[in-house]
Amino acid sequence: MMNFSAFQAFMRQYFPIFLTGLFVSILSMVLAVALWVDNHWRDHPDNSLYTLLTCGVLSLLLCVGHFAMIRGLGWAIWVVLLSLAITWLMALSLVGTGLSTILLIIVTAMPLLAVLVLNSSRHREMRRGLAHLREQRRAARKT
Repeated sequence: MMNFSAFQAFMRQYFPIFLTGLFVSILSMVLAVALWVDNHWRDHPDNSLYTLLTCGVLSLLLCVGHFAMIRGLGWAIWVVLLSLAITWLMALSLVGTGLSTILLIIVTAMPLLAVLVLNSSRHREMRRGLAHLREQRRAARKT
């Protein structure tokens, strides 16, 4: 198992990239969902309810994915990527709806930026390290 100083070194090295990936994912999801619901269901009386429900479901996916990633599970990244793909498709559906070009570029680029952070070498190293810690915990439980 990892001692306290090794844990501090691990957190010092990988915690900023983890938070960057999490916050960029959340920001891209919130922007895309808010604009998507407001453009496609503009005059619907339950507009705010649909915004809240969609944000809630995608937030749940992101949180479960990131929590499973912290626990060292290999499938967790696919849950996060699924929510980012849904967010990106929502952003792409906004093309041609009359949004300003700058806002459309930002909303379309944010999920791609999140994927770029998740695909960075440091994030991949972090996920490998977390999977290794999971294996160490599993081996320690068996003995």
